[in-house]
Order: sequence, then C-alpha cells, then structure tokens
Amino acid sequence: MKLRWTPLRGIGLVLLFAAVLTGRSALFSYSAQAAPAVIGETAVVKEVNTGLEFEARVDTGAATSSIHVDPDDVVIVDESPKPTENIDKKIRVRLDNGAGELAWVETKIENYAEVRSANGAEHRYQVRLPLQFGDIQKLAIVNLNDRSSMKYRLLLGRDFLRDDFLVDVASAGPRPL
Repeated sequence: MKLRWTPLRGIGLVLLFAAVLTGRSALFSYSAQAAPAVIGETAVVKEVNTGLEFEARVDTGAATSSIHVDPDDVVIVDESPKPTENIDKKIRVRLDNGAGELAWVETKIENYAEVRSANGAEHRYQVRLPLQFGDIQKLAIVNLNDRSSMKYRLLLGRDFLRDDFLVDVASAGPRPL
C-alpha cells in the first residue's frame, strides 16, 4: 500500500517534528496557566501601597483603570506648567476610598493621556499602582481622576482584568479580601 502525501499529513508531520524537538506532545498539550479568577460587576480591591480597600466598579468598556484623586491633593515634584513635561516625575496623591479612609501614596507619572468618555475627552495623568483582588496582585496603569460625584472611587478597566479575570456580572457583588 502506497501512502499519498496530502497537506493534512504534512501538518501532522510538522506537529510530530515539533513535538520531538521540544520534548512535548504537540497533540495533547495543556497550559500550566491557572484558570482566570471570576470577578463580578463590583469587587473589593486593595491598593497595596496604602492598604486602602475600594469598592470598585468593573468596566470592560474602559481600556484603563481610574482612581479618585481630589485635584487639591496632588503634589508633583518639580512640577512643570506643561503636563507632558511632568512624565517620569514623582507624584504624591492622597487616595480616598469613599468610606472615610484617606492615605497618601508616592509614585511616578507614567503618561499624560487623552481619555474619552460619554462626557467627551479630557487629559489625565496616569500612574502605576499595585492593585489586589483576592490572591491576584497586579501593577496596573491607573488614570488619576476626580470621581467624587461617582459611587465607585475605583474603576477597573481591561488593562487590570486582562489574562487573569473572567467577568461574571451575575456573580454576587464585592467579596472581602
């Protein structure tokens, strides 16, 4: 019996060859990566540097996370009148979780970015803050924004959720840490 060469047989041989080279089974591979954690439409999230816990709103429509900062509670070291010249400078901000708890945190300005919303576009400073939900801690890019008129002082965007969380809006609200 003579075997005919077909494109599918060629793919099978390539997979077999790759398996031999890598020492793994190409047909029965599995990922060692843990399953994503389930997060509801709201969640209790800790800002690790200060220990402040926020009741956060999960928003898959937002690319970047956003945290409440009163504009009067922002101190930029050697501040320039041109916001883009403040990138990479140290910044101190007082975080307010909306539950009467306040704490100062010092970090570095990562960017001055345009953020678009239903209310139009505005520019905001972005910083990196370590945020934790359950056992998962991530260094997230966060917009500094006056969210005093909003119920949730922290909004979690796709940047924080990516790769580690599955959003289930039917799950039961915030869970304590």
